[in-house]
Amino acid sequence: MFKVSVGWPLALCVLALVVVFMMLQPLAHGAGWSHSYSYNAVWILEFNDTLRRGIFPPRWLHGAFNGLGAPSFYFYPPLPFYLSALVGAFVRPGDHAAIIAWTSFWMTLGSGAAMFAWLRGKAGDAWALVGAVLYVVAPYHQIDYFVRGAYGETAAYMMLPLFMICLERAARSRAWIPALALASAGLMLSHLLVTMLVIVSVLPVYGAFLIFTAPAAERPAVALRCLAGGVLGAALAATYLGPALLMQGASSLNWMWGTRDADPYNWVLFRPDLWPQRNYALEMAWLGWGVGAAGLAAVVAGLGRTMTRERLEIVVAGGAVLLGFLLYGVPWVWHGPIGAVLGKAQFPYRLLVGMEFAAVTGVTLALAQGRWLRLAPLLLVGALLAKQGMDMAAVPIEFNRQQIGDLYGDTGRQVAMRRVPAEQLPGGFFANSERWRADTAGMTGYDDLPLAAPENDGARVTAASTFPDGTIAVAVSATRPTRIVVRRFFFPTWEVGLVRPGRDPVVRAEPVGLDRLLSFTAAPGQETYRIRIVRSPLEKICDAISLVALLGVLVWLGLSLRRCLLARSDDQGLQGRFRAFMRIRTR
Repeated sequence: MFKVSVGWPLALCVLALVVVFMMLQPLAHGAGWSHSYSYNAVWILEFNDTLRRGIFPPRWLHGAFNGLGAPSFYFYPPLPFYLSALVGAFVRPGDHAAIIAWTSFWMTLGSGAAMFAWLRGKAGDAWALVGAVLYVVAPYHQIDYFVRGAYGETAAYMMLPLFMICLERAARSRAWIPALALASAGLMLSHLLVTMLVIVSVLPVYGAFLIFTAPAAERPAVALRCLAGGVLGAALAATYLGPALLMQGASSLNWMWGTRDADPYNWVLFRPDLWPQRNYALEMAWLGWGVGAAGLAAVVAGLGRTMTRERLEIVVAGGAVLLGFLLYGVPWVWHGPIGAVLGKAQFPYRLLVGMEFAAVTGVTLALAQGRWLRLAPLLLVGALLAKQGMDMAAVPIEFNRQQIGDLYGDTGRQVAMRRVPAEQLPGGFFANSERWRADTAGMTGYDDLPLAAPENDGARVTAASTFPDGTIAVAVSATRPTRIVVRRFFFPTWEVGLVRPGRDPVVRAEPVGLDRLLSFTAAPGQETYRIRIVRSPLEKICDAISLVALLGVLVWLGLSLRRCLLARSDDQGLQGRFRAFMRIRTR
């Protein structure tokens, strides 16, 4: 095996140069247009604004949908946006294009560094650096940034190698279970759908490898340690997972899966007759075939009459690619009993995140093992197939590089109006609403709505105002019980309180009309009502689970560190006594 010591400083410098070269134009003037550019921009602006309001964790975005609000981060993974908030502290306030570009830079550089760490002990520094560079410039990795604008998937590229490092080490020692939990939570908080696809493609193959290469007596313990890390990771991420999984009926998330374009069944490799967007699906298909060929190349390179653990790991990495390729290829897994879960993935080409990780791992290990001749033919085929997909993506990639995304079409207006995806409209929203149809891009059909207004002449609003934290105060004079409609979209976590000394009595909040606006019934007389977003009982339970899990992880890490330090101290003591003994013997 060819090994050269590279070290972290040089590796990071090389990776940084590669990422800067790849993203030079966006870094200079701001991120260009992509499929999700406007949504990423709005989420960044609103997420940062919510943090500035002192609201943690950010879930409800008060300025979204032209001020009507949206429950974006009840459902969307927040990790990349916490990173954006950190980057935003060093960027001109409100410059969302620069924040997108620089956060993507750091996440992409982080993915390369994580891949280097994953491969370093397996292939040596030099080959690990080669693998890390390949991972950074992998075709779908670039498509994710330049074409799709898949912010969460870019974060998942960074977290996946860290997750695999911790999984491998937790299989050997329970001291790594807390680290596996943190990495698992990080992957879930990056992109839940990618995590699901990793669980059904990369994880089964590599998990089986870790279990069955352990001594027979230790296999149950290996499986339990890995399972414990995953379960503890889910507990750490419960603050996000609970609302995301159990509050879906409160939003129009069914719009994500209710169209032909969002049904993964229609995107699979082996049924091109079903493809809803022919050219784009073909572009993704070329990448799928290319990565699949690279995985097959790794399997062929690893096989031999004598199978060492190192060669078996090459086969395992290639096998993980082929399992992902099979899932991407066949339609039946995306419908039926299995499809009830997997169908939420929307696009099966999201499997490429895990497939590229496994392919780069297998190819790098094969190169490090000197399996060039076995690897080269199929790897060359894979490279040519992937190049076809990248050639098809050349125009949107170049378009992304030329100018910031706000300059394309209606994008700047959508960002200004804080337009987020339609699936984050209230549950039961009727798309034929007159106000919605008037301007679905900018939501200006709702501009003439007052902050609060009575439904009839049984009451009048004498004052209405909004406070910095998003709370709304409404003063009402009513002659009889009257519904008051508030210019906010309904969500179950809105609380209407009748202002009183001490604790405010809660007034029932409910949606009204085709637009599902927030409303409540005002009592007769002159009253003041306070309307605010509160934490639901589910959120409180999930937050408590995450907090308990975090405390457990910190205690576990502390005890592991203490054992490590004590062991090192004992070793140093023994070494000192041994040296003293040898000095006496030589006199």
